[in-house]
Amino acid sequence: MAYNIKEFYRVARSRDFARQFQFRLTQLGDVPLPSDFLIYVEAATLPGKQINNVQVPFMGLNFNIPGTESFPNSSGYSVTFRCDQDYNIRRLLEEYMEFTFSHKNSTGNYNTPSAGSIIELELTGKTMAGGPGGGEPIEIRKYRMYGAYVQSIGDINYSAGDTGAIVTFPAVLAYQFWEAEQINSEPTLPNF
Repeated sequence: MAYNIKEFYRVARSRDFARQFQFRLTQLGDVPLPSDFLIYVEAATLPGKQINNVQVPFMGLNFNIPGTESFPNSSGYSVTFRCDQDYNIRRLLEEYMEFTFSHKNSTGNYNTPSAGSIIELELTGKTMAGGPGGGEPIEIRKYRMYGAYVQSIGDINYSAGDTGAIVTFPAVLAYQFWEAEQINSEPTLPNF
């Protein structure tokens, strides 16, 4: 089949395109964030995965063989937060880090994170549950990152000359691995 402008337009109309704002962070490790705090998540990333390549040399040629899987950015999962007026989100993350390890007495809960410590990211569709104008966006896919903890909280910059921009700050979390769950139907893919 020849691909041309009409074919592109036909496929784009039938499948459309995902938008960058179609996500919700619904759980953040062991941090007890109230659900209305999660609206202050400004940016997050969809985690990646890779199959490690194993080279097997033979007579000067390297054969590439698939190996185990790994999660390349599991030690640096970035989330950007908008600060609420009273800095509650920032305070909760600081307290969680203090719980993990405290410089005050060199103790903490720095064990291997529990399986219940999860980062959960939902991808949402454009359609609302209950029809137009009603309810929540329909979930399409969920990603759960297991064994998560807060690794770092970034600086917040202030400026007396600012025009009133919303204050944001970055946080970096770490996790062990992730799993995806399809919520709504997906197109049939070929068998591998």
